[in-house]
Amino acid sequence: MRLHALQYLRAVAALAVVYSHTVIQVADYEQYLTEAGSFGVDIFFVISGFIMIFISKPGDRPVSFLKNRIRRVVPLYWFFTFLMAAILLLMPGVFKATVFDLQALLLSLGFIPFWSLAHPHEAWPILAPGWSLNFEMYFYLIFAISLLLSERYRIAFITVVITGVFVLASYFNDGQSALAFFFSKSLVFEFILGMLLAVAWKRGFRLPPSTAAWLLLASTCVLLIKLPLPRIFEYGIPSFCIVMACLYVRIGEHRWGVLLGDASYALYLSHIFTLGILRKFVAPILGEGQVAAWLFVGISLVVCVLVSIVIHKYIDNWLLRTERLQWGNKQAAVASKA
Repeated sequence: MRLHALQYLRAVAALAVVYSHTVIQVADYEQYLTEAGSFGVDIFFVISGFIMIFISKPGDRPVSFLKNRIRRVVPLYWFFTFLMAAILLLMPGVFKATVFDLQALLLSLGFIPFWSLAHPHEAWPILAPGWSLNFEMYFYLIFAISLLLSERYRIAFITVVITGVFVLASYFNDGQSALAFFFSKSLVFEFILGMLLAVAWKRGFRLPPSTAAWLLLASTCVLLIKLPLPRIFEYGIPSFCIVMACLYVRIGEHRWGVLLGDASYALYLSHIFTLGILRKFVAPILGEGQVAAWLFVGISLVVCVLVSIVIHKYIDNWLLRTERLQWGNKQAAVASKA
């Protein structure tokens, strides 16, 4: 079963992240543009927690689960990480305030948080969007271990581990340890919210489509309001409500929507490269002013999406060709029988 609304939501979340990075590309444009969109990562985390429970089966085993997750996440991430490393090594002036560093590359490839060379106050890999993948791999590891337990205890076990690590990290977070800083972030609890939503879904909890539509509208408005709250409350709870609403709104399958959802991972990882090129070659042509700023945003969103579709179809699919082609053949066979 494929939940089409969640596919579309993945695309929207990725576009939100792209927008959040687009508005800070050109210093002159920032004064005209509204900062927003970083909540896209929070939506991804809730969806991730939901999907892990949604697709899990009683016979799942830790090793096979991790192999599947690694096969899905790692190839494209490593591709862009090596691309970033090559750019930093061969053209160090392209990206701001950073140079090639072998240790940073190895830690990035291993999903180990460290203090960023470009942004000293952030625990980011050399491919900046990869910070969220460090959380994803952390969650996948705990989820894999939970598969050793009875299904009824899995969410409780994951919740205890995540909470325990969070408490310890918060206690030892003195501003010196990148690991303590990283794992003391409250958005890690968004995976738990997604898992609980999946349990409710599996047990038959439903919302009327009209209620879901109003919930979606209200939660989106809350996301756009800047509240002085911990991230789990500022973005996590509204993201949870948005994901829940998307499960129950009436929406059919649209080919382009599904494609954009499938390409959302490629969009998330590739957009900083596309934005760098657009900043260098397009922004000077557009000039200065409010109109130029919003034109830059519109052009950037469209170009980033088009580039991501090409990357998804010809790079990501190639990296995952065995898994994807088998899946595609099975779907085609089912469609031909229908």
